[in-house]
Amino acid sequence: MNITFQLKEKEDVIKLNKIATNYMFDIWVHTEDQMLDAKTLLALYTLPFNQDLRLVIEEGVNSKALLRDMEPFMK
Repeated sequence: MNITFQLKEKEDVIKLNKIATNYMFDIWVHTEDQMLDAKTLLALYTLPFNQDLRLVIEEGVNSKALLRDMEPFMK
């Protein structure tokens, strides 16, 4: 599953990391040329602001709660 989202400010990085660490399954953030673990705070600080990013999770996991958590980041 892919979720398109944007980070608007530094505080969004911390919020995204907290969301990701609440889930047992792997959560990745993809840019055009990078793939970063959403549970690694330092890596998330390298992401660009105000650009489309993709949150990628494996198929077959229950992602309904994650979708709700990500709503503030989605366009």
